[in-house]
Amino acid sequence: MVAVVTIVFGDRIIKAQSGPPFAEETARQVIVTERTLRHIEERHWPNSPAQGAGKFSEGITVRALVELVNEAVANGRSRPNSNGRPGQIYEYDFGRPIGIKINGGPATKLRVVVSSRNRLITAFPF
Repeated sequence: MVAVVTIVFGDRIIKAQSGPPFAEETARQVIVTERTLRHIEERHWPNSPAQGAGKFSEGITVRALVELVNEAVANGRSRPNSNGRPGQIYEYDFGRPIGIKINGGPATKLRVVVSSRNRLITAFPF
């Protein structure tokens, strides 16, 4: 499977693809908006004061976040979103620390929540 993430910054669009080239026809396109990035930065960035939330490792960048999301959507297990909400949840274990769990321990897994319209809702280590 190929994952294509599209980031929308005002009038600029940035695409990142994982998987083999020329496989666009089977790609699941995930759209990342500025609003979503702000949410992730406010709640899950290393310097976030938010309580009860997994945090990414120091040094995370937007580009690195997009790469993590790509890999999780392309290779992770998916299930319907929780509590009857539309969309999908993807979970993927990178096998290496990508952040910190709520309890302060190292997190190797990423949870990615995507709406039914293929928009990224959130992504965080757990």
